[in-house]
Amino acid sequence: MEITITLNGKTMTRSILPDTLLIDFVRSEHCLSVKRGCDTSNCGLCTVFMDDQPILSCSILAARVDGHKIDT
Repeated sequence: MEITITLNGKTMTRSILPDTLLIDFVRSEHCLSVKRGCDTSNCGLCTVFMDDQPILSCSILAARVDGHKIDT
């Protein structure tokens, strides 16, 4: 499936698998400041901003952010 997002000010369209987590997507785009911590949505190390609101990237599928702005 294809998604289009604005990641750190750059609009991009990428093909992803339907089960790709947002944390894995942003790290594959070289945003290595987003860390994998607990993998259970408890620690907050994976926090990114979607449309200026904080979300945990380890608990949301990349497909859910299609059309949104993500800042790391």
